[in-house]
Amino acid sequence: MELFMQTIGDLDSNFTKMATNIVKYVDDKKERDKMLKELRDALVENCLMTKKITIANEIKDQLEYSEGIDSSQNIQTIMDTYKKAMSEIQVNPLEDIRLLTFDRQMQGLSQVTQNISANVFDDSSTELRLTCTDINVIDPISKTRMTNPVRNIICGHVYDKDSLVAVLEKNRKTRCPVVGCGNKEYISLSKCLTDIVIKTYLENNPT
Repeated sequence: MELFMQTIGDLDSNFTKMATNIVKYVDDKKERDKMLKELRDALVENCLMTKKITIANEIKDQLEYSEGIDSSQNIQTIMDTYKKAMSEIQVNPLEDIRLLTFDRQMQGLSQVTQNISANVFDDSSTELRLTCTDINVIDPISKTRMTNPVRNIICGHVYDKDSLVAVLEKNRKTRCPVVGCGNKEYISLSKCLTDIVIKTYLENNPT
């Protein structure tokens, strides 16, 4: 299941990369909006299927734990219980954190692209103002400028992916290094997605 979730994380990163390329290279607004909508619809469908697969696995594990399957077990009863539980699954992909994260990044990307075009950023500062949000380009792990920023979807903090991978290789039980962060979960790469807003700024404002 861990490998499955890592694959989902990689897929989400690809969704954001595709969206970034659409915004960057498709000049016609009507065509750009159409492509972004199709991409978002594909993500919605994927969120729905992924959630159903996750819940199905949880149901299967619960049945195996509570019932046990052996030669004396009524297999039909177990199958009926499983089918009933599956039919009762209620999933709203519009509330999925993956989709909410994608929408937030699309909104931020649109704003940062407009600001870059208007040349409103101050290149001499490592922190800039984007609407009402401070964007920090310094990695909290290495204390250096990020090159491949990823955002932890649990707490919202951003790290450089290379630094994060290096830390996790040494200790998989690593929590968010940002001082004062209330997130107590161990960091998982599958829950750290490319932050296209910061990445776009970094690419357009090299050191």
